[in-house]
Amino acid sequence: MRAVLPAVVVCLLAVAPGRAGADDLADFQRARNAYDAGDYGLAVERFRELLGRDPPPGRAVREECLQFLGASLLFQGNEDQASAVFDQLLVLEPDWELDPAIFPTPILDVFARVKNQMRERLAALQAAEQQLAELERQRRIEEDRRRREALRDALEPRYLARVSDERHLVLAFMPFGVGQFQNGQEAKGWTFLGIEAGLAAANLWTFLSWDWYRREANEWHGTARGDQAAAFADGYKYASWAVLGSLAAVIVAGVIDALVFYEDPGTQWRRLSVEEVPEDLRLPVRDPAEFLPPPPSGPDEALPAAVGLGWTFTLDL
Repeated sequence: MRAVLPAVVVCLLAVAPGRAGADDLADFQRARNAYDAGDYGLAVERFRELLGRDPPPGRAVREECLQFLGASLLFQGNEDQASAVFDQLLVLEPDWELDPAIFPTPILDVFARVKNQMRERLAALQAAEQQLAELERQRRIEEDRRRREALRDALEPRYLARVSDERHLVLAFMPFGVGQFQNGQEAKGWTFLGIEAGLAAANLWTFLSWDWYRREANEWHGTARGDQAAAFADGYKYASWAVLGSLAAVIVAGVIDALVFYEDPGTQWRRLSVEEVPEDLRLPVRDPAEFLPPPPSGPDEALPAAVGLGWTFTLDL
């Protein structure tokens, strides 16, 4: 875009309503007069004051101020500051061109160099933006893939089978550790089984011994052998009752322990694999594509809201 003459700026600002536009025009003309008079220090001061106003002047005034401010700084030898001002001008209007009828060749050369550098920076920025856009596109594609996998898992039918736990309260009253084994306490069950089995065997042995010596005493009644057999019979009788009492106590303790730790299992469920389910009872597998739009093709394409579906099929086995 070619730089416009001050008369064109006057025409643009004259149509702007309000006093602010007229003040900006008058101040711009004062700064321009300082520039034309070669008083570049005063011109720089006036152009900067005009650009620093709040609210700022209109776009056309700012563009004109920036080009003359940059030229004024170059005339003062401040090339770095002038380049920064030309950068601002090109950011405001990338196609701006200085008028060779107004500005000398050295200023045109500096402006051209700044514009070329600006183009290189813009190209680098565009490449970075394209890279970021590609990364965003890949991120959205990956996010869509994870969402589809999650939806596919949610849509997969799940089969549950009711499992009956054969646990009965009556077994808690059984001796020999039956109640403990039912409660899953195997160590305790083997302990009660061993003690009760040993006491039962001891009771049987003492009972048989008592019976044998009792019959021996009756057969040899009134003799020394009969008296000795009667004494042994009495001893084994007391031992038999003692062992029987101990056996009964251990059995009662086992029953109480089994009742304390007994738990009603309630309803138990087991998840079945698809292969365990008869084919005529299997549910159809739904495709996530039925519920989601096509995958995003670009970074600006929004992903759909999360969708969650699923069902459970119950079998009584």
